[in-house]
Amino acid sequence: MEKNEYKNMYHQENNFWWYKTLHSLIIDVVKKKKDMNLSIFDAGCGTGRLMELLDDFGTVSGIDYSEEAVAFSEKRGLKRITKCDLNNWIPTESYDIITSIDVLYHSAITDDYAVLQKFYGALSNGGTLILNLAAFNILKRDHDIIVHTKRRYRKKAFVKKLETIGFCIEKATYRMPLLFLIIVVQKLVYEVFPSKNIQSDVQEPPKWMNTMFWLLGKIENSFILKIGGIPFGSSLFIVAKKCNNES
Repeated sequence: MEKNEYKNMYHQENNFWWYKTLHSLIIDVVKKKKDMNLSIFDAGCGTGRLMELLDDFGTVSGIDYSEEAVAFSEKRGLKRITKCDLNNWIPTESYDIITSIDVLYHSAITDDYAVLQKFYGALSNGGTLILNLAAFNILKRDHDIIVHTKRRYRKKAFVKKLETIGFCIEKATYRMPLLFLIIVVQKLVYEVFPSKNIQSDVQEPPKWMNTMFWLLGKIENSFILKIGGIPFGSSLFIVAKKCNNES
């Protein structure tokens, strides 16, 4: 990710609809544990807003390879955060929950399968892995240049990868179908009217638009949690459990 994008992320993360919707979904998944003394690890914590929200559920620690990200996380008052590259990360604890939100897609991740294996090893039996991933190669655009996207994922292939490692899938669904459609249309428009400015999608929208997308996101979250999956979207959301192979 470009260094300036961390500053942008830090200032947007609390109120921007995209972050609020995703964080709300993650928190609702964690609440199902009905435990306020969880050991939680955020792998690739960025500027730390999710860690801040998860703090109510137990002991939260995190890592990020970026000095800028760590500095912004510490600015939030977070203490249990370390600068570390996930490729070289060696788990030293056992966690009830591991979150890794829009990290595996990154060009700095040399082997996403190896990182997933580390997550599996670092979870306690029955522990939960929560992932959000960039989806569908057709959506690659200027934003992906800014955030250094190397790969986008499809559900079937990724679920198979997790199951090969030993995970049991609790939830696997795409998210943000409306955003998917907006991006496709936007790409078509840019092919006719190219833009000279390359920028990320994390730009402050008008208040009414932010509120509208936040409300739509809440409805979508409720659908995902209570009813089922969505067949397409801009992101892939996964909740996987470390199966107890000894049982």
